[in-house]
Amino acid sequence: MTFPLFHNRLEELDEELECERAGRTRADKSRGTLRRELDDLNEKLEETGSATAAQIALNQRREEELFKLKAQLDEANVAHESTLAALRQKHNSAVADMGEQIDNLNKQKAK
Repeated sequence: MTFPLFHNRLEELDEELECERAGRTRADKSRGTLRRELDDLNEKLEETGSATAAQIALNQRREEELFKLKAQLDEANVAHESTLAALRQKHNSAVADMGEQIDNLNKQKAK
């Protein structure tokens, strides 16, 4: 009589063992799937990080170029203002000379 009890208990233990093995197999598959997903996400993260670093470097170069262009524009404005001032002075001098010439001609005509 004790054999059937052992036999039943042995069958129960076999079933539990089989369930445990099935659970372990499912867990291993899930772990493998999660590992692949994690690897894919890490790869995407690295790609995004690289793209972000490249974009930051590009933005820095553009900012440097913009700074240089602003400096060149400021220099061009200073040169333009200087040229404009010189031309105004030359114009005013020419107008004054012509005014003197007109005055001299009018004096000679009046004589």
